[in-house]
Amino acid sequence: MERIMQEIWKEVLKLQKMPSIGDSFFDLGGNSFLAVQVIAILEEKYGKTIDIIAFYECETIENLVARIENKESLD
Repeated sequence: MERIMQEIWKEVLKLQKMPSIGDSFFDLGGNSFLAVQVIAILEEKYGKTIDIIAFYECETIENLVARIENKESLD
């Protein structure tokens, strides 16, 4: 899941290199519009859901993946 998220961030943020799992989405140039794009790609292509509030709270790939996996284990 971390690799998938890295690929999505690289594409959405138009990064030259793969982001680290500890990088902040917003420090890399992300904003609310781009966060919504990431959330939409996750849901459409991979069936993974996370709400915008959780995205802002987590803000790194490592934390987002942990939140998604924790949510799935509770469902």
